[in-house]
Amino acid sequence: MKGTNIAGGWPGWIWHRVVQSYWSLAVLAVIGSIPITLVVLYLDRHGGATWLLDHGLATAASADTAKDFLGVATGVNAAFITLYFSITLIVLSMAASNLGVRLIDRWLERRLTRTSLAGLSFTLIASLMAMLSVDAEMEYVEVPFLIVGYVAVLQAINLAMLAVALHDLGRTMFGDRSVDNLGVDAASRTIDLASIPARDTQWQQTLSAPREGYIEGVDTDLLVKRFAGRNMRVRVEAAPGQHVMKGDPLLRADAPFDEDELKRVIPIGPFRSDSQGLVFQVRLLVEISARALSPAVNDFYTALTCADKLAKVMRSQVSTWVSAGCTPCLGEEDWLELPGQDFRSIFEGPLSAFRQAAADYPSVSIHMIRNYGRVAAWHRDNAEDPDGEFGDFMRTMATDLRDHATIQAKLDKDRADIAKAFASYFGDGPATEGKR
Repeated sequence: MKGTNIAGGWPGWIWHRVVQSYWSLAVLAVIGSIPITLVVLYLDRHGGATWLLDHGLATAASADTAKDFLGVATGVNAAFITLYFSITLIVLSMAASNLGVRLIDRWLERRLTRTSLAGLSFTLIASLMAMLSVDAEMEYVEVPFLIVGYVAVLQAINLAMLAVALHDLGRTMFGDRSVDNLGVDAASRTIDLASIPARDTQWQQTLSAPREGYIEGVDTDLLVKRFAGRNMRVRVEAAPGQHVMKGDPLLRADAPFDEDELKRVIPIGPFRSDSQGLVFQVRLLVEISARALSPAVNDFYTALTCADKLAKVMRSQVSTWVSAGCTPCLGEEDWLELPGQDFRSIFEGPLSAFRQAAADYPSVSIHMIRNYGRVAAWHRDNAEDPDGEFGDFMRTMATDLRDHATIQAKLDKDRADIAKAFASYFGDGPATEGKR
């Protein structure tokens, strides 16, 4: 099971924020560079330099040359890391203004970005320590040739990685790439949901939010571990991504429980973040499309790409559809209710926001209407027990978008194209009169 589950609850979320941060790997590289460089120096003093000299592999012509090289290497590394920081800030600032500031966390969490900064930091510390180990007036046989070669190899590796990293940063400004990554991540986030008839339950105890913020996830594994076999019902009241105030209900049970053992179950963060999973990524796709359709950007092709990725994500989540009058629960654990984590709860609000942004653009509205039709058709052909409700939901979303776009359209040709797109997937239906 993946998706809304945050392994380890609150500590797990904290650990994720630390490990996936921009600085954590760089700090580890700085700390790790010291003992590794000391080991190289130790090997240098205990036969490494002599072996290189005996085999004609001396890495410097003199002690003065070694000192100069290490000094230049240190300066170059300092320039590299400054350049990388500067370009990173410029690129992220420009990309965020076009695509959305909430993408910054995802960019900074990228492995290549963090590895590049860590490599530059590692090499800078190593070259500084190496420079301190060489005296320009020492005897030639005392020159630490191994450490000089070590720094030279690190320089070559970092130069190659810097070229790759700068290329990657440049590609960051290509919006379709970020949108595609969002779509892939969101489509891979699934949770094993089943449905049970809605039932009235007398809840005996409630776990309340200790602070204001956004739900980062639900540690369903821990809930199963704590409550399975106790013959009790549990209802998670706050879904991932939901904003809660201090004192709002997070979890209810129909029997008493120890609140201390559940403190780690539902972490609350200060802002929306990628660790919230599917719900954040769906909303981010809508945010990118809305920003792309704003007059300041006016990039409707990015909006079309977002529409396609939303269709992909919707198709990947059809298994989470819960019929009206039913409550979602965790797979076979029908005692654990998860309202707000089913298909309708995740997509209805963001799709309405997408409609509001796309209504002024007939081409985007038409494209999304067709996507609704494609998803509905796929579900009809592939679902094991299609009951028609999913198709009705897709039709409702398409109808709302058709009506809104028809009202906003200024040309009869656009209104006719919108109606044609709707009819091609959902048949004829009453349309709202547009502006004349």
